[in-house]
Amino acid sequence: MAVRNVEAVKNMNRSCWIIAGATSAIAIRFAQLIAKCGDQLILLGRDHEKLSATQKDLQIRYNIIVDTISFDAEKTSEHQEIATRCMQIAKYPINLLVAFGLMLPGLSADHSQADVVKVININFTSVASITFSFLSYFRTQKQGHILILGSVAGDRGRPSNFDYGAAKTALETFYEGLRASLIHDNVSVTVMKLGYIDTPMTYGKAGYFLAVSPERCAEACLIAAENKVAVKYFPWFWRWIMLIFKLMPRFILYRIKV
Repeated sequence: MAVRNVEAVKNMNRSCWIIAGATSAIAIRFAQLIAKCGDQLILLGRDHEKLSATQKDLQIRYNIIVDTISFDAEKTSEHQEIATRCMQIAKYPINLLVAFGLMLPGLSADHSQADVVKVININFTSVASITFSFLSYFRTQKQGHILILGSVAGDRGRPSNFDYGAAKTALETFYEGLRASLIHDNVSVTVMKLGYIDTPMTYGKAGYFLAVSPERCAEACLIAAENKVAVKYFPWFWRWIMLIFKLMPRFILYRIKV
């Protein structure tokens, strides 16, 4: 009986992290951190080969439960079904990391109409959709973390990436309201406002020298979620960089290439 009680206590302290966009550089590092804690992982992604390789690596290294589900962020009609499948697999209370996104090369004004729709749909509509698909489960379990990878690009519209920035701005408003609606359910909602991270999305960008590693970013994300931080700039100095941009008069902003 004593052994069963000890095991029950261990299970009570465990959780299941569901990671949407699990093959991104930050998501993989985040999954490794969760694996070290011995928690369950459910990885969602559309790159089947990379998803399978990540699953096997985590299982071999950390001897934990890792499941994978095929997930296409743009197919929002399938999101509720995917959430249901996740809940059938999850052995512990769930947490959710939404780690996918899209930034197209070139200036926003040079993108096609289809490009702009795609950028906004992936970075806002799809993210909101997959999050909302898990909402009833979070409300039922009365605990958990929802963690979203946002961007400092959402702080102000800039000539270089206003389509991407607009999606990130909408995302922050969405999650601010969601956070308020879940406050009595003991569910935290954290938006990470990321600057340059050393990933393929930022290669070649002006200011790339400010980029930090995905490992450091993943650590900051986990700490922020566990401490139930509402909004976190990472790296920290982007809070002050973006404050300058937000205070900058329009006639100056319109004349500089940022």
